[in-house]
Amino acid sequence: MDQNELTYFVQVLQKRIGEYFQQSLVYEARFQQQNDIITQLNEKVEELIRSVEEYQSQIQNLDQERKATTTKTTRKKTTNDRDGGEF
Repeated sequence: MDQNELTYFVQVLQKRIGEYFQQSLVYEARFQQQNDIITQLNEKVEELIRSVEEYQSQIQNLDQERKATTTKTTRKKTTNDRDGGEF
């Protein structure tokens, strides 16, 4: 390569390096943005899981309270004087 070609080569190389560096920065920014979104969504999922577990615990406690307060009722046998039978 002569001096003239070398000058053009260096110019093109500098241009390409600048473009690739810029693309690299754009991809890194997108990557960081997506990681932040994933982190936020994971936190939201964990919050929702805790809420579901809390509601399930409340439901279980309510079921236990309801079972404890509910008494079993039985029907009494009744007699009818008119027909003499029992029901």
